[in-house]
Amino acid sequence: MIFITLVDIKPGLDEEAYGALEALKGEGGVTPLLIGRIFEEADVLLLLHSEELEALDDYLIVNVRGLPAAEELVVVPIYEFVLLPSFDSVVEIEGSADEGPAEGPIEAPAEPEELLMFMARVDVAPGMDRGVHRAVASLRPEDVDIIPLMAGHTFHSKEFDLVLFFLANSLEAAWEFGKQLRALDGVWDTYFSLVAHFEAMVPLWRFREYTSRGRTSDPVVTGSG
Repeated sequence: MIFITLVDIKPGLDEEAYGALEALKGEGGVTPLLIGRIFEEADVLLLLHSEELEALDDYLIVNVRGLPAAEELVVVPIYEFVLLPSFDSVVEIEGSADEGPAEGPIEAPAEPEELLMFMARVDVAPGMDRGVHRAVASLRPEDVDIIPLMAGHTFHSKEFDLVLFFLANSLEAAWEFGKQLRALDGVWDTYFSLVAHFEAMVPLWRFREYTSRGRTSDPVVTGSG
């Protein structure tokens, strides 16, 4: 299962904390997949893969909550997590340079450093979850400068029921895509977060491998302070 982990950092300790989180390695059945800075209540976004909730809890206690700079921590599981077709148009997200299986040449509409990553949290009308998930997964942006990456259900937290990550080469392009997303039948509301200085913590081929694995059957939402 994939988990979003939002970490609030003590003011003045941002660089120290980000450096420590950026250096996280997989252990105990938990693998960090992606990291980025965000501009909201929390300061750092992590995507983690773990098959066991207990292993994830142990990992976060030692490696995240154990940091002197870490304050609040919120963990949101994502199930029915899918990589969208345009994910393969990303040649390389800045991050690990580990070698993996050979892949054919793919052209992206912009260099990775020119792209902005957004996390869209979508509030869905009751009974419309499956339909909205299918609609989001099949979105084909009208703007060629948009790359939908991945999407999945959350466990129906108070604020949102579905999450979508996408790349855009400008705020205007992101806004136009946001309007397309908000027009889907069953979407009640949306919340967009800009993820700055994002980087993959594993090669893209391994990212695909982890996101295609089986999911646990009893996802929960946890928060701790």
